[in-house]
Amino acid sequence: HAPEQRWLIEQLWGTEAVGIIGGEPKCGKSFLALDLAVAVASGTACLGRFRAARAARVLLFAAEDPLHVVRERLEGITAARGVGLRNLPLFVITAPRLRLDDSTDCERLSKTVEKINPALLVLDPFVRLHAIDENAASEVAPLLAFLRNLQRKHHLAVALVHHARKDAGRS
Repeated sequence: HAPEQRWLIEQLWGTEAVGIIGGEPKCGKSFLALDLAVAVASGTACLGRFRAARAARVLLFAAEDPLHVVRERLEGITAARGVGLRNLPLFVITAPRLRLDDSTDCERLSKTVEKINPALLVLDPFVRLHAIDENAASEVAPLLAFLRNLQRKHHLAVALVHHARKDAGRS
């Protein structure tokens, strides 16, 4: 029979899942990713409903917003939970860029993951993490393979935020 599912956040995100938080622009994907990060780092419930299995380290790269905006959002989420942001094992990558199609950046990310040993890596958004054609499977596959290898080597979960185009799939 199938192995029992182990949850990082019960009924929402598996312990070593690699997944995508996707949707149209301005539907709350980045806030959900931050809520996921705070839930894991604090051991509290994501979205006020899905309980984190335990408090654990989180590594976050938020490429779309300035650091002070990310901090304000995290402070709002933690305040709503009654926990202090500065006490959480939540680590933010402050590098100006992180490119999964650049071997030097991938090596740096691997070393950072090795050093911090997070249970969850949040990358937001996918479009800012490369210069490839997202519609070409042959170009996307190596980037996703790198994330899968990182997950397997370090036994972590990966949440990748992906902005779907509003006109995707329409003719």
